[in-house]
Amino acid sequence: MNRIVHTSVVATAVLGAALGLAGPASAAPATKPLDVAKKAVTTRIDLRLAALKKFSVALSDAKQVQSGHRATLTSLINEQTTDLTTLKGKVGTETTSAAVKTDAKAMIDDFRVFILTGPKVRLTAAIDTEQVIAGKLGTKATPIKSGLDGKVDTLLAIKPGPDGDAIRAQVKSVRDAAKTARTSLKAVRKQSK
Repeated sequence: MNRIVHTSVVATAVLGAALGLAGPASAAPATKPLDVAKKAVTTRIDLRLAALKKFSVALSDAKQVQSGHRATLTSLINEQTTDLTTLKGKVGTETTSAAVKTDAKAMIDDFRVFILTGPKVRLTAAIDTEQVIAGKLGTKATPIKSGLDGKVDTLLAIKPGPDGDAIRAQVKSVRDAAKTARTSLKAVRKQSK
């Protein structure tokens, strides 16, 4: 019986320590709120940097992207990668929660990696490819080709900023034009068969 009581006491002590219920002498140091905030922002920056790498690969794989568009997107991806890496370093040296909060806001508003840079890469590849296909389909596809003229330039001119809804709306108008063109190109191809 004594052995059961001893085992029970030891198990309770181990469980208490694992759950953080042990006394102050054996408690692990608490994580500081500033460190938690810095880690959270750093993790979010890392997600954006990983996305930029994927966008770079996607751009390299997109064979129909016009050279001027490719150069603009490559420059954008490289610039954002450099600036986000710098911001990540800045976050690591911050000494106040307010400064980390400001960095977190800049991470979103100054870059808009997910709602703007990604769509710029994907839609540019799609529209430039549609332009090539429309050119190959001849005069029947001329209106489709004309409808896409200037859309990539409009897209690439959209700047990041604090108004995410306005950015999404601008991107949506270009996306809608690309979808309409794709549907129309399919119809023309069917008629040509």
